[in-house]
Amino acid sequence: MAQIIRLKRSTSSGTKPRTQDLETGEIAINVYDGKAFTRKSGSVDEVVEFVSTNTTTAISGDINLDGSVTASYFVGDGSQITNITVDQAATSKKTFTNQSTWVVNHNLNTLNPIAQVYDSNNYQIIPESLRITDSNTITITFPRQETGYAVVAKGGHIVSGSISAENIDGLSTSILDGINATGAFSGSAQISLSGDVTGTADSTVISQIDGGGI
Repeated sequence: MAQIIRLKRSTSSGTKPRTQDLETGEIAINVYDGKAFTRKSGSVDEVVEFVSTNTTTAISGDINLDGSVTASYFVGDGSQITNITVDQAATSKKTFTNQSTWVVNHNLNTLNPIAQVYDSNNYQIIPESLRITDSNTITITFPRQETGYAVVAKGGHIVSGSISAENIDGLSTSILDGINATGAFSGSAQISLSGDVTGTADSTVISQIDGGGI
């Protein structure tokens, strides 16, 4: 007749066998948490846990993997991630203490990062200078020693060139004729008008046009 083999087991949440509970190589399971354990041999005599994706409680301790990891999403601030190439929309957070010059290595591989600096109370700091040293390094200087953190994100690119009337909806071509936008959209845009201006406009805009404000 068939025989049932039952491993050592526990039905209490969070319980884990001790070394004195298992022989080397013996397996025990926690049927409440859905976890399995074994006592291993080697330089350290300890009980280790088998990793399972079907668990409702967090896995404690370090996990060392040799190979690729594929996941549907990542949860965390990413501050301890190293030796990777981060794709766009990722951020890097680096803390500093009593520094007047702080070099941030971010691994975002871009010459157009978005960088902001905050003090230890989460108030934004306006640095004395912020230099993009290279595609993975930013050098920040302060007028005095500061303590806080810098957040760097992969941003967009400087926009320059012309805007054609065909690419903007909702504006009259008589206004759009001759528009030229330059810079990074953080400064001003130069607009030249030709032809008649038709339609209605806010009185403030009209006064700016009459007074040469645009």
